[in-house]
Amino acid sequence: MTRSHRTSGRRAALRALVAACLLLVCAACAEKRGPDQWDRGGLVDGQVGAVQLIHAHVLAPPMDAQKTGDDLGLYVTLVNNSDRDQVLNGVSTVHADSVVYREGDEQPQPIAVTLPARRTVSLQEGHDRPHLELVGIHRPLGATPIDVTFRFPSAGTITLRVPVLPLSRGAGSPAPG
Repeated sequence: MTRSHRTSGRRAALRALVAACLLLVCAACAEKRGPDQWDRGGLVDGQVGAVQLIHAHVLAPPMDAQKTGDDLGLYVTLVNNSDRDQVLNGVSTVHADSVVYREGDEQPQPIAVTLPARRTVSLQEGHDRPHLELVGIHRPLGATPIDVTFRFPSAGTITLRVPVLPLSRGAGSPAPG
């Protein structure tokens, strides 16, 4: 065998090895994130069936200001890409006693959020806006992302790794109109 044949054979083997390593890295990243979840600048997006969940996040005070039993806002925008209404009828996490729907100063309510066909429903932060709330956290969360499960009877169920962000990252209250 000539020297040039050995060199080209080694190059081909090296290319195959590099390609295999890249495939392993990509597979590991996909397993961690999941095929229906994307991280967008610290906010998480996901999709289950025809429903997109956009910019899911929890806002929390600094770790030393959190205590067991606190309630924290859980924010997300829901997009219904189907021709029929969808309903978000359950949200849960092992890090809180429950998750409820809250609108302004009203009493918390069980989750039953209707997403009209081909429409968007915002459950993002802001003065008196409807949102979800973690009730009775089991421990201070700090800045550690938490798993939150969203249930839609027609579209399905998805668990997202939702970031816990400092209150300063939130939109705050809009100016009085």
